[in-house]
Amino acid sequence: MLSKRIKKGSLILLLSFVLLFCVCGRYVEFKQPLAIDESFLVKEPKPGNLIHYLNAAKYSEKYNGRSVLVVHEGEIVFEKYQNGNSGDVPHHVFSGTKSFAGIMALAALADGIISLDEKVADTITEFRSDPRKSQITVRHLLQFTSGIEQKLWYLTRDGLLEKQRVHDKYAYSLGLDAKTEPGQNYGYGSSHLMVFGEFMKRKLQQDPLFYLESQVLNPIGMRYAGWNRDPAGNPMLPYGCWTTAREWAKLGQLVIQDGEWKGKQLLPSGLLETCSEGSKAMPAYGLTFWLNNPVPFKLFWQLPFALRRNVFDKDRTVYPGGPKDLIIAAGHDENRLYIIPSKSLVIVRLSLGDNNFRDRDFLDLLLGKKN
Repeated sequence: MLSKRIKKGSLILLLSFVLLFCVCGRYVEFKQPLAIDESFLVKEPKPGNLIHYLNAAKYSEKYNGRSVLVVHEGEIVFEKYQNGNSGDVPHHVFSGTKSFAGIMALAALADGIISLDEKVADTITEFRSDPRKSQITVRHLLQFTSGIEQKLWYLTRDGLLEKQRVHDKYAYSLGLDAKTEPGQNYGYGSSHLMVFGEFMKRKLQQDPLFYLESQVLNPIGMRYAGWNRDPAGNPMLPYGCWTTAREWAKLGQLVIQDGEWKGKQLLPSGLLETCSEGSKAMPAYGLTFWLNNPVPFKLFWQLPFALRRNVFDKDRTVYPGGPKDLIIAAGHDENRLYIIPSKSLVIVRLSLGDNNFRDRDFLDLLLGKKN
């Protein structure tokens, strides 16, 4: 009976995504090539690891993979482009973009601009009169436990189109109801980060993406080809980034290096560990990163479909049996930035999507747990 309910639920969610991405409308694309960055040193992998990387790349290619990049101890030890892709072609990482917001928040925390537990209503004064929204904190927004309702069609699908119906998605999100008390329930979706974007706009008095660039992206030399925006000019923090494997890997390397880059401490040591702090409502989701923590069965249905496929009946985690300190920036079409601090590994997988892909199988192959 349980397996039938799981299959039925998965089918419904799958059909909703098919509808989401197949309805008529021209999508924004940023395909202007980015010159291949040579800032990472390239060296041969350690003996015995090459076969594992090749096996993982072959698996990825089978399921519509476009890129597999492995960075070990700050050096590229494997790089493979597949199915017609090349290293200079930008790729839409979809919800892999969400993790930039968590890093932005920590940079603002380090700069004394925000605190994670301040009430959002102190800045977004429209929230003050609402008994639930007045209690939402920055941490609630970044852990997706704010309780604010989700609007998949208006906030996600619409934001990918050249002609959008919702002019100002930040303002639209401010008007959404808080369906539950903050911190009580986890809800995956775009509304939290749209509200966070407006919060940062008011705090900074500027485009939040400009702040992210000046404080994080420019110092680590990370480039993107484009970023989806709404007609009002707001950057879509939940899903807007188009970049390449080498560029995205830089964000993971910053996390591995505890906020240090080329001898300069960009973020205070230890601060990025905050990304790995889950909530009671969803232990497997930290500050805009997925975590390899156990997920109680009652929360199973709150995992996105692509991650629910990874779990086992007795070990409901993002990657059962894998490193406990693994964190993931995960996007639609199985785009992934895997970060494993204990192994000094950053792994990028870019893809155009295939529902048969499994994170656990890919990582088992890459880490040599399976031939």
